[in-house]
Amino acid sequence: MRAETYAVVNLAALNLIEAMSAACYATEPEAAARHAFRVREMLKKIAAALEQEFGHDAAEAKLAPGTTPPSATAPVLKLVSLPRP
Repeated sequence: MRAETYAVVNLAALNLIEAMSAACYATEPEAAARHAFRVREMLKKIAAALEQEFGHDAAEAKLAPGTTPPSATAPVLKLVSLPRP
C-alpha cells in the first residue's frame, strides 16, 4: 500500500471513530444526524481510497459459481443512539 493511501485511510478511520463515538453520545437528533453523516462520509472516503489503490477486483469477493455474496445477505448496519443511563 502506498504511503498516501495509508495516510488517507488512517486519518479517515480516526475521524470515523470520533464521529461514531460522538453520534452515540449526542443527545439532540440534529447533532446525531450530523455525526452519522460524517460516519458515512468517512466510510466512503476509506472505500474510495482502497478502491483506487487496489482496484475493483480487490473489493469484490471471489466466489464460487452459484454462491451469494456476503453483502447480499448481511444485515445493513444502522447507526442508532442509545439512551443514556
